[in-house]
Amino acid sequence: MTIPVQRAADPRATAMTNLREARMALDEGRPGDAMEFAEKAVAAFSWLDDAEGVAQGVLAQSVALGKRGLLPGALDTIDRVQQIASANRHVLLQAWCSFSRAVVELRLDSRERSLHSLARALGLAELTGDAELIGSILFEQAALMRTQYHEHCMIRAEATRCSPDGEPCVRKLRRAEALCAQVRDKWKNLDEPVRMARVNLLLAHVRLDLGELDRALRSCRRADQLLAGRERPVLRAELLMARARVNGARGRPVDQIRQLTQAAELAMSCLAREVAVRAHGALSVAHERAGQLGVALRHSRAQLDQYRLWELQEGRDLLRMREHDLSARLVEQLAHHRFEPRRENTVVRAPRHEPPLRTSSSAEQVNRRIARALAAGLTRRGIEVLRRVAGGASTTAIAQELELSPKTVQNHLQRIYRTIGVRDRAGAAVWWVDLVDNSTG
Repeated sequence: MTIPVQRAADPRATAMTNLREARMALDEGRPGDAMEFAEKAVAAFSWLDDAEGVAQGVLAQSVALGKRGLLPGALDTIDRVQQIASANRHVLLQAWCSFSRAVVELRLDSRERSLHSLARALGLAELTGDAELIGSILFEQAALMRTQYHEHCMIRAEATRCSPDGEPCVRKLRRAEALCAQVRDKWKNLDEPVRMARVNLLLAHVRLDLGELDRALRSCRRADQLLAGRERPVLRAELLMARARVNGARGRPVDQIRQLTQAAELAMSCLAREVAVRAHGALSVAHERAGQLGVALRHSRAQLDQYRLWELQEGRDLLRMREHDLSARLVEQLAHHRFEPRRENTVVRAPRHEPPLRTSSSAEQVNRRIARALAAGLTRRGIEVLRRVAGGASTTAIAQELELSPKTVQNHLQRIYRTIGVRDRAGAAVWWVDLVDNSTG
């Protein structure tokens, strides 16, 4: 009997798939899943010695950290990747850094800063012609435009005691609709139906805001076709909520409540707490309008329970991330890779066979690196500690190898930080690795 041999999957294709799934998980509000996919992508790209791929995975992890509440660490990591990208004139990576920063800034409720970061990212992305990134930037701009519509029009309606249908508000929605059309143009050749379903869902909500129910329903149908046969429970729940809005606007409360109930159950089944909070909130409003005050109160309590579970989940993840100092570990992973210089008017391609840069690449380089570190004011023992930090060793491992106490290693690290002007292990690792390029001159 012949046993068929299964061919192993292409490592690069697997890495790209994990990176794509990480980004999709971020888009769907699943930062925990995004962290896992991005971690797998980083490991695969590291094995392939693909510095750009490692950086892309690190950026995805940073955004996931930011969405989980570790905002300073996320922004610091993005800034450090930005410095590396700028030093190597890597335009596409700089664009992804600006885009990642914009997404984290939204978590900080810094919309003006986020719009500025998105504009910078778009300018850089257009230099490379990367359709995926350009579409992602335009999508975020459209979503922000719709958010501003709701904020500005609600303030105007409260001030003037009228309905939020002023001309400036409508212009924002028309602008969001036009941006969605541009996103579809950019993404239509990527062969990624899930992305197209997302933009159609956003377009449905924009058209509902405009009162164009028939066009909104057509967008919902298109999204349903794109999601056919795909396991995307979060997007399915979002689609049900959009259809429920259509039925609510058409005076069909029974259908509206049925679809919102399905959306809430689907969101809770996949632990999409954010979507579940919105679904229960909409259910409470729908039941209240139908005169079912008891049921409306029950859904208000369910909304509060889901919100508390959401906060509890984020709190546990935040404590775990701080305990293990994940943001510092992200940049350390880049310490073993070097980027090729890029020209600013060329489309960036992932380096296929770029060899990793190791801290012990040659005795001559190590000696030059040590000489420059000594000139900067570090002691011999401090350099021994710093070399191991750049290699990814933990404090305990360094203490065992150098036969020191962990407390002594920590004291050395604090003196190193003060001497070279950095704040943490990641900064020290980047400083040490940067000595390679400086030492070759």
